[in-house]
Order: sequence, then structure tokens, then C-alpha cells
Amino acid sequence: MEVARGRVARALLGWLLLAGLAVLCWSRMAVTTDITHFMADESDARLAGISRQLAQSELTRTIVLSVQAEGDDPAPALAAARRLGEALAGDPEVAWLRTGPGPIDGEAIHQLYFPRRNFLLDDPKDRLSDAGLRAAAVALKQELGRPTGQIVKRVAPADPLLLYPQQLRRLEAARAGGLEVVEGQFLAEGRHALVLLATRHSPFDAAVQAPLQAAITAAASGLGEGVTLEQSGVARFALAAEHSMRADIQRISTVSLLGLVLLFALMFGSVRLIVLALLPLLAGVLAALAACLLLFGTVHGLTLAFGATLIGVCIDYSVHLFNHYLLAPAPGGPEASARKMSAGLWLGALTTIAGFAGLAWTSFPGLREVAVFASVGVLTAVVATRYWLPSMLPAGARPGRLAVLAAAGLGRMVVRLRRARGLLLALPIAAVIAAAIGVPRISFSDDIKLLTSTDPVMLAEDERVRGRVARMDSGRFVVAIGSGPDLAAAEEAALVSNDAVFAVLTAARAAGEVAEFRSLHSFVRSAAMQRASLAALQEPGLAARLDAAFVAEGFRAGSFAGFFADMSSGPGPLRPAELAGTPLAELVRSFRVELAGAEPTVAVLSLLRGVSDGAALRGRLAAVPGSHYFDQAEAMATAFAGYRARTLELVLFGLLGVFALVLLRYRRLGVAMAAFAPAVLAAGATLGVLALCGVGIGLLHVVALLLVLSMGVDYGVFLAESRGDPEGFTATLLSVVIACLSTVLAFGLLGMSDSPALRAIGVTVGLGVLLSLVLAPVAMLLGERGER
Repeated sequence: MEVARGRVARALLGWLLLAGLAVLCWSRMAVTTDITHFMADESDARLAGISRQLAQSELTRTIVLSVQAEGDDPAPALAAARRLGEALAGDPEVAWLRTGPGPIDGEAIHQLYFPRRNFLLDDPKDRLSDAGLRAAAVALKQELGRPTGQIVKRVAPADPLLLYPQQLRRLEAARAGGLEVVEGQFLAEGRHALVLLATRHSPFDAAVQAPLQAAITAAASGLGEGVTLEQSGVARFALAAEHSMRADIQRISTVSLLGLVLLFALMFGSVRLIVLALLPLLAGVLAALAACLLLFGTVHGLTLAFGATLIGVCIDYSVHLFNHYLLAPAPGGPEASARKMSAGLWLGALTTIAGFAGLAWTSFPGLREVAVFASVGVLTAVVATRYWLPSMLPAGARPGRLAVLAAAGLGRMVVRLRRARGLLLALPIAAVIAAAIGVPRISFSDDIKLLTSTDPVMLAEDERVRGRVARMDSGRFVVAIGSGPDLAAAEEAALVSNDAVFAVLTAARAAGEVAEFRSLHSFVRSAAMQRASLAALQEPGLAARLDAAFVAEGFRAGSFAGFFADMSSGPGPLRPAELAGTPLAELVRSFRVELAGAEPTVAVLSLLRGVSDGAALRGRLAAVPGSHYFDQAEAMATAFAGYRARTLELVLFGLLGVFALVLLRYRRLGVAMAAFAPAVLAAGATLGVLALCGVGIGLLHVVALLLVLSMGVDYGVFLAESRGDPEGFTATLLSVVIACLSTVLAFGLLGMSDSPALRAIGVTVGLGVLLSLVLAPVAMLLGERGER
């Protein structure tokens, strides 16, 4: 009676904990597809840190909508773009929206730059030479003859070099971004009216981006017949990736569970046992999900997809318990059977956790999340199998007829294999040959774009719209980095470097190495450069030389005395902070990034378009301290190669920990090697076969090898635990076969996913587990021969 009460209490406690985990996951559920989870932390590489921050910046939060009407008349497109802008302007996710440069507070700009006009001289040596002054006089004469001459006439006495009008032209060019402006609206290629907007949240936040995309679709439907809408932006790709990943997860989970149910129905022949077999898996997934949500706040889509494949790991434990309880029961009922096989269960779980624990030290937040998910899920599943499941197993349950026949057939196969020494040796030799031939031929693929799939139609549309806007190249920029004891000093150091970068990029553009660029230099220079401009204008003798040059062009002597008189008064150099709260604040925000580090660090970006010779540009920048030409795709590929190698090292350290656990358990090298070696050999052969098939090996292939090693070691451990028990050995063989079938089912489906990342995991694990199934029993039989 007391035993029965204890069984009921454990069962109820387990159900309560399961319900609590389900409520926690439901209340906190938040999924992200943010690709930056698989970029290294800022502490690993400064430029990778910049790339990571840019992935959340206004550059990636900007969406460009392109409206086109039938015919060559732009008026219908401009009208439709206005209506579209009005429909979206009130959306809560829209931070700002522009259909044109918009009105600008001229007085605010005047107060900002005109009193500082003497700080705006670009090249004092050329501009203040006798030839330069004569050219300035000619330019002023030409400006006075234009329709705007009356305005220039009022400014000229205090600004004969026209430094302030020149700055206004720079600002106007920066505001328009190279676009044509018609009736106050942006127009590209004479017929595409544009709407530019920025979102408030990350483009990878599907919860807020989905409603905005729905609003854009709804607004586009009301633009009228003959009007088409195209768009460019990161958010739409992230949303499509999130939908694709969700669909993959649902399909994989659903079909895997249906396949498992069918397999268990054939093997166990009991609905109750089928439901009970799935409970440790459910508990493991819910506990792993809850742990990730509590630790990280969100869970990545790739982690969820990876979690769906835990079906292939966690289900092994309940299958192993059922087969031993039904085919080789221990006296005393389900609890006794669980106690008898508990050593194997715990060792299998601990070796899996030891393999994944190494990922906790990787630089990628996404891989750390995977490590937590896998470790917590496996640990919870084995605890549920050992302590919760036996309390709900029916006493006196009988095995299904198919399970009995399968176990007997496997037993006969083992007897034949014991006698076939040649076949026993041929299988591992073939695996060694596959690894030896294939592994040296491995080609590594470290492109971060391979983590997600991209719709080619959507990509072509995005490129068309980007081409109309003449936006800068995605992921290519020059960065000028400055550090200092405080933020102001760091910012000034970055601006000094950026001034030199501006000169380099100007020369590179003239040489055809870059088509265009945008720089913070157009808005504000370093205080040092501004003071140098003022000092050059205060040079003794300049007033006389300027007067002579302008008199030679017909101006009256002494007309510009006020220009020199004003230099002794006025505000100091313009600082970036003074642009906040002005009409220019939105334009300059994307050029500046603050970096985490031991001391305050600021990065100033120069955005590029049409880089034709990156090597030449790097060569020019070598003379500018603190500057770097950054090609995001190239840099991340290089970084990923290093991180892949380091992750592989962590996997190898994890393997050492796994082997230490196995050796500690058996204290005999032969048995430990028989349990451990098949998994390593299967992983090596898997890499060899993939290489021979021309598959590029990337970071996620390396992570997938962890699963191969974990499950392969589980198979070896389960067989080693039953090596002295003939009935237990055949039951274990059946467990290993069922576990392999369930894993191949889950990962085979994963291998057919639209996501390159999921395909990499699916193909690697599916093939590796099949090889482990073949090699584990063979190794154990060879180990027996060795002992004899």
C-alpha cells in the first residue's frame, strides 16, 4: 500500500511540474531569427562587434518603398506615394517616414553653421594660395550674376570664400542622397516615387515586424489599378526566414511524432505505453525552452529547430526502459527495472551533456543557447525516465509480438556476427577508409548567409529598389575608431581619423576605386581640423592678398574687412552633440557607433557604394591610424573560419570529458574503447562521406557532430551495460535500433528543410547516427573477442 502511494505521489508531482513548465513557456514565449545570435561577441573582435551593432542600427531598420504607375508620367506615382506615406505615418512601429527631403528649419541651420563659417575651410593650402584666392573671386562674381545673387550679395561681405553656401550644398546633397526631388518628393529614374521609413524595433523582431508588413500590404492594395509597389529592407527577409523556420519546425515535429507513434504502436502495441514514452521528451523540451527563456529572454528559431531534433535523443531513454521492462524485466516491477539500468541511463545522459557543455564557452550567443537547451533537455528527460516514468508504467505489461520477434531476430544476427570475423573487421575498416580519404578533401564553407535561405524573387526585388535609391553597399564601409579617457576624447580621436578617411575616399573616388561614399565629414569635422581652418584664415598678410585678388576681379578695395574682423568672436568648433535636436540629427545618427571596451571607444562610419578595388582602398587606408575598410561578408567569413576551428577544439575537449566518464565507469580500457570508439569513427566517416560528396563543411556541421558523438556514445554505453546479460543485450539492441530509426526520421526530415543551416544539421546527424548503429554492436563484439 505504501509503495502504491509513493507511485501515485511521484506521478502527480511529475504532472504538476510539467504543467508549471508549460505555463512558464506559454507566458514568456518569444522567438527570434536574429542572425547576430550567430555572430561572435564584441569581446572577440572589434570589427565583428561593429558589425553586430550595425545589424540592430538604423541602417538595417530602414525600409524603402518604391511606387510605380503605368506610363512615363511620374504624377500618378508621386500621388500614390503620398497616400502610402499618409497611411503608414501613424503606424506605432514607424519611427520616422519621409516621402521627400521635407522642409528644413533654415534658421536653425544658419545659426549652426554661419557663425562657424571660418571653421569650414577644406584645403587651406590651395584655397588660400594666390591662385586659389583669384579663383574664389571669380566664383563669387559668377554667383552674384545668378538669380540668387541678391542673397549672395548679403552674405559675401562676411563670407567672400562662400564657405557657408558650400556647406549648405553639402547638406542638401546628403539630405537628397543622390535622388531627384520633384514637387518636394523623392523620385528615382524619372518614374519611381519613393517612401523611406525606419522601424522602432529590430528588423529581426517578428512580433512587431509582421503587423507592419501587413499594414504595408493593406496600404498598397488601396493605391489603385496600374500602381505597383516594391520594397527593400532587412525586416522582410527576417520575417520570411522566421515563417520558413516555423513551418520547418512544425512539419518536422509533427511528422516525427507521427512516425514515432506508428513505430511505438508496432513495437509496444499499447496506447498507454506510446503516450508514456513521449512524456520524458515533452518534459525535456519544455524544461529546455523554459531555461532559455529565463536566461536569454528569447529563444532563437534555430535553437527551436535543433530542439525538435531532441526527439532523437530524449526518446532513447524511455525506449531503453520499456524494452528492458518488457523483454528482460527485473524482479520487483518497473522501479526495479529502472534501478537496474540507471547506471547506463545516467552515463549516456552525462556523456551527452559533457559533449554539449563545451559550447557554453563559445563566442556565439546562439551556440551557447543551443548548449543550454540540449543540456537541460537531456538532463530533464533522463530524470523523468528514471524517477517519473516507472511510477506510471502498468505492472505485468506484456511486450508486443513484433518487439519479441525483432529482439529474437537481432539476437540471431549477433550470433552470426560473432562467427563472421571478416565482416566484423570489414565494417570499421570501411569507416576508417572513408574518413582517411574524405577528411583531407574537406572544403570549409564559412559564409554567414548560409545560415538562412533567401527567396531569389524577393532578393531580386530588393536589389532593384536599392539600385533606384542609390543607397550604399550593404555591409561595406570604412570605419574610423577612436578611444580616450572619456567619451568626448574618444569622439574627437575618431573624428580626426575620419577627416583623413574623407581625404582618402575622395582620392579613391577620383581614381575609380569607389563609385560614391557618404561621410559624417559632410556634417561635422574634428575640432582640430576646424581650428586649423580658423588658424589659416588668421594668417598675417592674408587680408591684403585676398583684397588684391578680389580687386583684380573688379571688387572694391576693403569690401571684405568685416570677414576678418569677425574671426575674433563667435562660437567655438562645432561638436557632434550639438547636432542633436536639430534637423540634421536623423541624418547623422547612423554614422556613429559607441563600442563597449576597457575605455570609451567611438566608431565613425563612411558608407560606400561601388567598391571596385578593395585591396587598393585598404592600401590607401594603411596610412590612416585607426581606420579599417570593412567588407562584412568577407570579414564574417574569416571570423567564422576561426570560430569554427575553435568550436571544433571545444568539441574535442568535450570528447575527452566523455571518454573520461566512460573510462571511469568501466575501469577497463577495452570496454571503454568499445563503448566510445564507434561514435568517434562514425563522426569521422560522416565528415569523409560529406567531403567526398562535395559538401562544404561549416560551423553547424561541427555542432551537428556533437549529436552524432553523443548518440553514438549512448549506443555504445547501453550495449556495454548489457554485455553480460544475454536477454538484456538483445533488448538493448532493439532499443538502439528503435532509437536510430526515430533519430533518422527526425533528422531525415531536417535534411529536407528549406534552411541551409537545418539541412546541414539534418544530413550530418542522420548519416552519422546510421553509421553509429552499425559500428556500436560491431565494436562490442570485437571487444568480446579481445577479452577472450
